[in-house]
Amino acid sequence: MKRTLIGTTALAGVLLGGAYWAGQDDTALITEANAAQDTDVGGTVVLLKLAVPAGDEVGDVVRKDAKLSAGFDVVDRRSLPAALVKEKGFNKKAWVETGAQAVIKNAELGGQIKFQLYDLSKGKKPVLSKGYPAGDKRKAAHRFMNEVIKYYTGTLGVFGSRIAFVRTRRSPTVSKNIFTMEMDGGNVAGITANRSLNILPSLGPGGQVLFTSYAKRNPDLWMSSGGGPTRVSKYPGLNLGGAMSPTGGAIALTLSKDGNSEIYKIGTNGSVQARLTKNAAIDGSPTWSPGGNQIAFVSNRAGGPQVFRMSSGGGGAARVTKKGNYNQTPDWSPGEGEYGQWIAYAGRDGSRFDVFAVNVKTGKLKRMTQGGGRNTDPTWSPDGRLIAFSSSRGGITIANEDGNNQIQVMKAGTTPDWGPRALK
Repeated sequence: MKRTLIGTTALAGVLLGGAYWAGQDDTALITEANAAQDTDVGGTVVLLKLAVPAGDEVGDVVRKDAKLSAGFDVVDRRSLPAALVKEKGFNKKAWVETGAQAVIKNAELGGQIKFQLYDLSKGKKPVLSKGYPAGDKRKAAHRFMNEVIKYYTGTLGVFGSRIAFVRTRRSPTVSKNIFTMEMDGGNVAGITANRSLNILPSLGPGGQVLFTSYAKRNPDLWMSSGGGPTRVSKYPGLNLGGAMSPTGGAIALTLSKDGNSEIYKIGTNGSVQARLTKNAAIDGSPTWSPGGNQIAFVSNRAGGPQVFRMSSGGGGAARVTKKGNYNQTPDWSPGEGEYGQWIAYAGRDGSRFDVFAVNVKTGKLKRMTQGGGRNTDPTWSPDGRLIAFSSSRGGITIANEDGNNQIQVMKAGTTPDWGPRALK
């Protein structure tokens, strides 16, 4: 994670490799630079048409998850015939006539919520049936939708995972506090509740929330592991932008205790394990590679801020971003395989910032936002197939891995950081 200093087959393709944008080749999504010319990030997408007849909270969660997945065209429930919404069995012919290609039904029975997925190309029997405790309806809906994604792609979805973010309050004085939410914007929980400045949240592999706070009049690093936050690092000067390693055994952060802003690796008890950068430039914003053997970071050693990467033990720093003169807030995708090769970042194009991503293996660059206000602080989902970012259009937005299918999930929130998959 990062922090800042300065048809069934068709659907599988959509969810595994990003939506198929008809009539648009790769060059429309890849910019040679953070250049002045516009880049088209639109297109026509082919999605699987899904009907969810339930009108309860469970149905609402399932529909929103399906939309966020970027793989489904969710049928407006109000357009469904009343007879189908109320049916006891399953009338395949009638569902086909609605234009739906898949149907998800749910019912609460004996303390459980029973779900069924019907793939209309496979017949009139459900292709997936699951039951979950009815005590937490949102959790049940997320768990089933994760199984639906697995049915179509072979990999579990990430619904129910949490995103940490900051909310700002301006009365009576300016304060910033840390919150987390489920990725669809639900189940918001407060981590801090004070009148200080609490900034730059980052979620660890066990759901730990790291953040920098001025509560003790110095920018110290704090951590919440389910209870009240505790102070982890309180060296004089900056203790900024902590990011926990994929195994949870170390934290990379920026310290200025020796005068210059450098990246260090500390233990969860605050003890310094290693100084990772030794440069006259300003270094910060560390983000770990999926395997934990590399760290990407921001440095102005080449002039303006650019993204570099180095060994997680320090040394061997190499520049990653070669285009644009101001690139910041990197986030290395935690996904597996090809998904783990991408680093997203905010790059300045003229007077505004947009989200870009660069492939560390091939150098391929893609622009993920354009023409929609100021977009910053990108953060990948646990599988690297979705991305969240802050937008001046309002709050936090989620999009697919190419920046399409943008959906706002939180109106009042900034600097998001996406955590690990939800625990069952």
